[in-house]
Amino acid sequence: LVKTELRASSAMISRGVLCLVCLSMSAHAFAPSIGGSPAARQLHCPPHALGVGQVCRHCWYRAGSDAAVKVCAGKRGSACLLAKKGLDPFEDKARAGWKETGESLSKAASSRVPDAITQTENTAKRQQNAAMRSRQAAFDMDEPEALRRMREERERQEAEEVAMKDAARRAEEKNFVAGQDLRESRLIDEYERQKKEKEGAEEASKGDIRARVKSMQGLEKRLRVDSEALLHQSMLNMQPLEEIKEEVMSFMNDRHQKELAEIVMRHHEATRQTAEKANAWMNGSFRIKSGRLLDITNSHMRIRSVVVRTNFFGKEAEEEQEMQVDYLDGKTCDDADSLKMRIIELLQSCDLFRSTASILSMPVGSRGWSVPDHLFLNEIPCNTEIREWFYRDVCDAVQVALQDSRFLESCAGRLKIECVPPELNPEMDSFRVGTMLEMVREIAIRVGVVMGRRVKVCIQGSLGEGIFTGMPLMLNGMRRVMESMDWQARPGEMYEGLLINDIINRRTGEIAIAGNKEGRVAFGEVGREQVEEEDDVFIIIAPQSMVGASVYEPLSQMVEAAGPKRTVILINPRLKDRPSSGNVMSVQGRSQRIAFAASFREIFHFRLLYTGTTFMFPIQGALRMNMANSPFWTLFKRETTTTPDERTGESYQPIAVFAEEPKTEAITNMMNGD
Repeated sequence: LVKTELRASSAMISRGVLCLVCLSMSAHAFAPSIGGSPAARQLHCPPHALGVGQVCRHCWYRAGSDAAVKVCAGKRGSACLLAKKGLDPFEDKARAGWKETGESLSKAASSRVPDAITQTENTAKRQQNAAMRSRQAAFDMDEPEALRRMREERERQEAEEVAMKDAARRAEEKNFVAGQDLRESRLIDEYERQKKEKEGAEEASKGDIRARVKSMQGLEKRLRVDSEALLHQSMLNMQPLEEIKEEVMSFMNDRHQKELAEIVMRHHEATRQTAEKANAWMNGSFRIKSGRLLDITNSHMRIRSVVVRTNFFGKEAEEEQEMQVDYLDGKTCDDADSLKMRIIELLQSCDLFRSTASILSMPVGSRGWSVPDHLFLNEIPCNTEIREWFYRDVCDAVQVALQDSRFLESCAGRLKIECVPPELNPEMDSFRVGTMLEMVREIAIRVGVVMGRRVKVCIQGSLGEGIFTGMPLMLNGMRRVMESMDWQARPGEMYEGLLINDIINRRTGEIAIAGNKEGRVAFGEVGREQVEEEDDVFIIIAPQSMVGASVYEPLSQMVEAAGPKRTVILINPRLKDRPSSGNVMSVQGRSQRIAFAASFREIFHFRLLYTGTTFMFPIQGALRMNMANSPFWTLFKRETTTTPDERTGESYQPIAVFAEEPKTEAITNMMNGD
């Protein structure tokens, strides 16, 4: 077209005219249009100055009094919206109606109401919905009048309900600050409080590494052991037989009728012979269906049994018979604990090991056989009260053994203690020298002070010859630590004059505590030369062989020198051979070493049971025997519990009682429920 009109012009002029035409068309296409009524077009005014307190008629902006002149922003949205709806923005009636609607929408949007489902604050969502409704009301000219009135009425009612609830809450709290300001101030106060508590806890545990480790492990969520339960040890509750006879009979008749029938079948001589003859011809022709206790004396039990006889044609006939069953080996019972022992012995002879645990937990007699709840022995170090429970348990066993002359004569004075929770297990890296020496100190004080006997605590020295001389790692430096412990033996202290040896200060070489020749506790090593005539009891801490050297020679010589009249106590010994080159602990002399290790009688045993060999976690159960309570070995199964407040606890429930240390296979079968 340009070329047609300007034929005589050059190509440069034609291209210039074309560019001008395109530029004008683009400017017209993208220019903002001012639609609506003439009043709306009048509102697009440039910014202008206002005096103090003056109101702009275009945007209703009122200038403040803090400045002489304010600048109006020109176009204002509310006035434009009124103009687009066909209303005059300069009329007071139209301006008042729009102001009322805008305030109701603003109040509904700014109110903070929790969501009905999630119970969380949805202020942003409500503000967004309110803004969308206001825009729809302003720009949607096709909305029917009836719907608009209904919507406005609903929004007004919602805003009033929110305002009423907020006012009632603030009146109840006696706080008439705006709801939003009140919530923000509360959040700030809560944040500051939590921050101070956190800083205080960190500051308190900053210098204690144990507290920090326990906090990281979540130990505060564990239930703590009951201090009173730690005191139920030994046979403290000696209830006479006459007082508990009726309760025991009721317990047995309610829970163990089949076990009573098995006891009669096994230990009543006439019944056993009759059953053997009858069942030899036809198996099952003679059996005892059940039994009920009629009487309990100090030497026997009277049981009423239901005998079932089956003839050749399978017809059964029942009859009741009263039978007397004596306790094993002519033993007697005078109290609740001895009665439970007699019943357990009868059940063990019938291979009814699971029923023995029920008899042990019978609600009569002492509870020294039990293990307290919530010990959490894989927590290193244990609480002081838990360690003291072990110390008292071991000391009771030692005292009872030393007071039993028949027992000492039967074992030639050779005793052994096996107490291996993680802190006392020399095969674990959790072994603590301090815990071991604390237990040894309690035993020495119990024997020396309470029983009035002279004790010598011995720790083996170096083994081997020449350049191969050495000693086990766990025993290295233990003698020095033992001497520097607080024995309360200084002048004016509780056990003044207890120690026989002089305690030397290793740094200065001076005598820190002077020895007393009339004392009760001495220190020494393992060997024949350490035995003195004044010594009554020898306590040897964890004797063990090492690769290339055996502890058998010095230990056996020391025991032989002590003789059967004096007592030698081994604590956590490891006397197994460790074969090495040079014909050390090989086949030669092995039978003598095994016989020597087996000659020591165990008076206390406690060890945890794991799924593996020596791992500390998870603990499956425990095996315990204490001569102060009973000569039986009790197998416990560990069970975990959780309280409603998500705190973790544990308990050890007895599942079987054995007359001697059970084999690994028997323990596994009992733990698996076989």
